[in-house]
Amino acid sequence: MTLFLDLTRISSRLLRGAPTGIDRVEYAYAEALVLNQSYGPVMPVITTPLATGAIAVDTMREHLRKIEAGWLRDRINAAEDPFYMSLKAAIEAPADPLQTGGKRLKRQSRREAVAKTLHFPFRRIAAAPSLLRHTLRETSSSARRYFHASHTQLDKPDRFRWLGESHIRSAFLIHDAIPVDYPEFCSPGSADRHHRRLKTVAEKGELIVVNSAATETAVAGYMRSQGWRVPRTEVVHLGVDRWFSLERTEDAPVPEAPYFVCVGTIEPRKNLIFLLNVWRGVVERLGASAPKLVLVGRRGWENENIIDVLERSREIGPHLVEVADLSDLGLSALLKGARALLAPSLVEGFSLPVAEALAIGTPVIASDIAVHREIADDRAMLLGPVDGRGWLEAILDIGMARSDLRTEWAGRASGYRPMGWDDHVERTMAALETLSR
Repeated sequence: MTLFLDLTRISSRLLRGAPTGIDRVEYAYAEALVLNQSYGPVMPVITTPLATGAIAVDTMREHLRKIEAGWLRDRINAAEDPFYMSLKAAIEAPADPLQTGGKRLKRQSRREAVAKTLHFPFRRIAAAPSLLRHTLRETSSSARRYFHASHTQLDKPDRFRWLGESHIRSAFLIHDAIPVDYPEFCSPGSADRHHRRLKTVAEKGELIVVNSAATETAVAGYMRSQGWRVPRTEVVHLGVDRWFSLERTEDAPVPEAPYFVCVGTIEPRKNLIFLLNVWRGVVERLGASAPKLVLVGRRGWENENIIDVLERSREIGPHLVEVADLSDLGLSALLKGARALLAPSLVEGFSLPVAEALAIGTPVIASDIAVHREIADDRAMLLGPVDGRGWLEAILDIGMARSDLRTEWAGRASGYRPMGWDDHVERTMAALETLSR
C-alpha cells in the first residue's frame, strides 16, 4: 500500500518555536511514516494556494529534521535550554509588589521567526504538482490510501478533488467540533470554516479517526444534524511524547518556588478569566507568599479581558508568569515541579496537557467535562468549571508544602499509563489497512 500523507501544516512549522497540539499530532505521523519509514511506501503531500503536490521523501525528511531541531527535540535535558532556565528564574524570583501585570517571556522575535522560512525548499514546491501526477501514474495499479491529520485546507473541498479522480480511499483525523458547537469560543468565521471542513470529510472520507469518544459524539452529532453521511469512525486517543515520562524528567532542573501551571492557547474556552479570578482569592489568602501561576501558550483570539489582567493587574500581576514557545523538554520539566496542572477548560476535543501531566506523576485539577473524565480515568481531581470556591480550596490545599491532598493525587497520577505516539500511529494504520477489505 502506498500512503499519500498530507503534511501541509507541518511544512510551515519553521515559523513557530514550539509545537501546538495539532502540530504534535501531524509530526508524530511524519516521524513514524517519513523519518522512520515504519509502514512502507509513503508520499508526502502538501496543498498550497496554487496547487496540490508531492514533496520527495528525502526533501521532507530533511525539512522534518530542521523542525525537530527548531523544537529543541534534540536536547537531552532542560538545563540545555537557556529560555527554560530564564523561565525557572522568573518563577523563583520573589513577587514584586510594585509590578504591574504578569511577567511575560517570549523565545524569539518575529524577525527571527521569519528568517527560519528561508530554510524551506521553495524550489521543490514549484515541482510538487508534477511529482504528484507522476506518483499517481506510477501507483495506479496498486493499493493507495490518503491520510490527513490536521484540518488544514479541509474547508476548501476543491483541493481534494484529485482523490476522487484517482480513486484513492481517504481517512481524516478530526480533533473536535468546537467551532460549530461553540462558536462563541472561537474567532469570527471559525464556525463556517469548520462546517466546510466537516462537510468535506463527510463527502470524501471513508474513515474518520477521532481523538476521543467525546469528539466522536460531537462530530457524528453535527454531521447527522446536517443530513450528511457519517463515515466509519475510530476513536484513537492521542499519544504522549517520550519527554513526558518519569524516567526522562527524573533529573530535570525544576523551579524551587511553589507554582501551578496552565497550558493552552489563551482563548475564551480555556476559562482563564475564571482561573484568574480564583487566583485573586489565592493572593488574598496568602499575600506575598502566594504561589506563581504559570500560563504556557500563545495568545489567541477574543481574549481582551484576559490580556487586560495579564498586562495591567496590580493585585495578581506579581504572581503571574506568561510564557510562549516553550520546548517539550522545558514543558516536561515545568510540569514535573508544579504543585499541579490546572485545566479549567469549558470544552476540549482531547487535552494533551492533562495526559502529559499525569504521565509524569503531577497532580491534575481539571474541569469536570466529558473528555477530562474519559482521559483522566479517575486519576485527576475534577471540579465544576465555575465552582470558584472548590477550585480555590483545592489549590490552597495542594499548594501547601506538606499537603496530604497533593500526595494522594500524585499517587493516583503515578499509576497513569498513557498511549504513546507509536501505539497511536499503529492503531490508525491498522484502521487504514481495513479500507482495502
